[in-house]
Amino acid sequence: MSLDDPGFHHSVLTDFRDRLGQGDRADHLLSLALDRLREAGMIKERGRQRTDSTQVLSAARELTRHCHVVGYVVV
Repeated sequence: MSLDDPGFHHSVLTDFRDRLGQGDRADHLLSLALDRLREAGMIKERGRQRTDSTQVLSAARELTRHCHVVGYVVV
């Protein structure tokens, strides 16, 4: 890849995240990845856990939408 390569369009990641969010695809992919990492000995049982930021951002976005709706109804 050359230094002046434009790369990919920013919407590709948004589209991918939207498709991943459909159904339980994200959970399935995370479970599959964790299984493979355990098999490779890269993570241990009862190890430190991290939160998937996609889920946190999605929940925050949903909460914000509900707050806006309530704000319109109250005003």
